[in-house]
Amino acid sequence: MTASSVAPYSRTAVDRYTTAALVEGDAEAVDQFVARVLHRAHEAAEARNAPSEARAILDVAQMFADELIAGDPGFDRLSFVVAATEGPS
Repeated sequence: MTASSVAPYSRTAVDRYTTAALVEGDAEAVDQFVARVLHRAHEAAEARNAPSEARAILDVAQMFADELIAGDPGFDRLSFVVAATEGPS
């Protein structure tokens, strides 16, 4: 992934958002945030015709899903992976 394909968000702002969502108990917002970031990266890889990179992002999405389901057995793993790699942006 090149620097130009990364959204112009500061790490501090992202960290504050994620920390606030976790502190407030809004795990769903964090799930959606992670899926949205992975989705943008996956779309960018596909647009560049970079199947290896797209596959790596799919693998990362699946790893996140595994961690999320470990913490919440009711977590919808399939929907998360689809949203991260195939769903609408």
